[in-house]
Amino acid sequence: MTVINPEIYMGNVVKTRVRLARNLVGYPFRLSDEIVSREIVKKLKRALQKTGDFAAFMTGDLSPMTLEAMKEKHLISCNLIENRGVSAALVSDDESVSIMVGEEDVLREQCFMKGLRLKEAYERIDEIDDCVSTEFDFSFDDKLGYLTACPTNLGTGLRASVMTFLPALTESGKIKRTVDNLKERGLTVRGLYGEGSAAEGFLYQISNEVTLGVTEFEIIRRVENAVLSICEAERREAERLYTRNELFTMDKAKKSFGVLTNAVLLNYNEFLEHMARVKIAAMLGMIDVTDFGVIDDLTEAVRPASLCVRCGKKLSETDEDLSRAETVRKELLKII
Repeated sequence: MTVINPEIYMGNVVKTRVRLARNLVGYPFRLSDEIVSREIVKKLKRALQKTGDFAAFMTGDLSPMTLEAMKEKHLISCNLIENRGVSAALVSDDESVSIMVGEEDVLREQCFMKGLRLKEAYERIDEIDDCVSTEFDFSFDDKLGYLTACPTNLGTGLRASVMTFLPALTESGKIKRTVDNLKERGLTVRGLYGEGSAAEGFLYQISNEVTLGVTEFEIIRRVENAVLSICEAERREAERLYTRNELFTMDKAKKSFGVLTNAVLLNYNEFLEHMARVKIAAMLGMIDVTDFGVIDDLTEAVRPASLCVRCGKKLSETDEDLSRAETVRKELLKII
């Protein structure tokens, strides 16, 4: 059996997220009362005192722009925003943990880590879950496990996801076959913001679909093995598609770098297209970048709402593109 070193796929694996769906005894699965949500938030703050510093937000107290920026960071979901005025979120000071209150289930606890770190992320969110259980009794059935609003989360309530960068499989048209193969293994592939979203910038979320009848660690093992397998397929396809056409690949990357470091106006789709070309070349050693996390952080920082929050105001389309171009130029010249 071949042992694959996950470090060789650092550029392909962007971020790990492990999420737990939990409902609470004595509360409806779908919260509809802000007073009840505030009561839950108060108890959560008490439960989390010993595990780090958390800031609590009622969605009704935040602007749509701020909520959208939090969604862009995956700290909150579309469902949480749709329940604005009732829902809430608690976010750790380093933004590695967030707890959504009043989503599809009463609680959605999630942990984020850079790279392929499913086991570590699970251990962290399991610690958070234990703290939460000191204040609440979870809705649990001895036969079915944790009870959830959607049957697809029933059992462990665990969704283990890995954000991956898969340009070669996408451009070769082989991504569909990859997705179909994963479905046969009880896994799923979604776009950047989960179900129903597009795969912007060649970014895909790979996660488990089955939560019932398997243990948490079995889920993690399956997802990790699938990610490593897909990243290896991506590496082979990149060799065929890009490395064997090195001059063409380098030419596209250099042109894209020129756009990114000289553009006066840069919309987000343009940024994604050109940044992907630069990252592809960097991953193949054609451009000297060793910390792909810097590129991934920049991709997140210049999303529309995040950029507006960073500037402290709602920007016009032109001002947003101007600010993005300035930010990208400044940050890229630091690392390349």
